[in-house]
Amino acid sequence: MYSDITRKIQLDPLPEHLALQAIDIYHVYGLEHQNKVVALKGVSFDIKKSEILGIIGPSGSGKSTLLLSLGGMLKPSAGQVFYADGIDITKMPEEEQFEYRRNNIGYVFQEQNLIPFLSAEKNIEMPMRLINTNRSKRKQRVKELMEILGIWHRRAHTPQRISGGEQQRVAIARALANNPNLIFADEPTGNVDIETSTQILELFNELKEDLGVSYLICSHDPIVGDFSDRTLEIRDGILIGEHLQDIDLTDLDSSRFLVIDNQNRITLPENAISELEGALLYTWSMTEEGILLKPLRKYDKSKGRKIKNCTTCGADIPKGVYSCPRCGAKLTRVVR
Repeated sequence: MYSDITRKIQLDPLPEHLALQAIDIYHVYGLEHQNKVVALKGVSFDIKKSEILGIIGPSGSGKSTLLLSLGGMLKPSAGQVFYADGIDITKMPEEEQFEYRRNNIGYVFQEQNLIPFLSAEKNIEMPMRLINTNRSKRKQRVKELMEILGIWHRRAHTPQRISGGEQQRVAIARALANNPNLIFADEPTGNVDIETSTQILELFNELKEDLGVSYLICSHDPIVGDFSDRTLEIRDGILIGEHLQDIDLTDLDSSRFLVIDNQNRITLPENAISELEGALLYTWSMTEEGILLKPLRKYDKSKGRKIKNCTTCGADIPKGVYSCPRCGAKLTRVVR
C-alpha cells in the first residue's frame, strides 16, 4: 500500500493521483540525557488528490505531532514528506519551508486565530498580502471565497461581531486564499455546535471537488468519519488501522482494516488479543482466503506453563504425546 523506497530531497513529481506521501515519520521529544518520548514511530501513508482523509486516535496518540511534521512546522527526527511536485519538505531550509507553506498549504485550527481588530475581509486577505499578491487580485479572491462560503454579507464585520460558525468559515476562506493543494485541519469543529460542524464538513466536501483541494482532518468529532473518504487510526505513534466512510467511533472494530506498515508491523485489535487468550507463538500459512494464523504455543494461566498446540488444528497436545489426539497430525518433537 505504501512505497518503501526512500526518496531523495527532490525527485520527479508524485504519481498523478497523490497530493502527499509520508514515509517512515519518526518524532522524538526530549533532549539528550533526558527522558525521551517517541511520539511518532515510523508513520507512512498517502493523501490522494481531492480527498478528505481523517486521522483519529486518543489524546497523546501523535495526531497533532503528525500534522505539524507533515506541514514542516515541526522537523521530524527521521522520515520524509513528499508533496505532489516531488519536494521533500523535511529537507528544506527553514526559510524555504516558510515560503513553501504559504504557497501550498492552508491551515484550519480549533481556535480560529483571527486578528480581532481586522474585518473578516481583511483577515482573509492577509495570506495574499504576505506573498505580495496585487490588490485587485486580492479583492477578487476574497469576494469569490466569501460568496462560496456564504459570508460575503459579513465582510466588514470584525470576528467578535460574527458567530462561531461564521468565524470558522472566515478561517477556512483564509486557509484557501492562496489556492493551496492541501488543507491541514486540527479539530476544525471543536468549538462549534453539531449543526455548524455538519455545515463545515459539508463545505469541505463541496470544496474538495470544486477547488481540487485535499484535506487532512485530525479530530475527536464522531461526524468527521461520515465525511472522510478514508480515516486512519493512530495509537501510540503507530498507524493501526484504516476505515472507509460512515464509521462509528464507538465501534471501530467493526470497520477497521488492519495496516501492515513499512516496518512490517501489524497491530491487532484489543478484542482479538483477548480472544487469543495469551497466545505467544503462531504458525502461518497461505489459503485461498488469505493468510491464516494458528497459535503454536499459549500460556496456561492456571498452571503457569507454556502449552504446545497442534499446528494443523490448534488443539492442545498433552505432555509426552507424539501425535494430535484431535486430528492425528504427527509431531516432529515430543512435548515435554
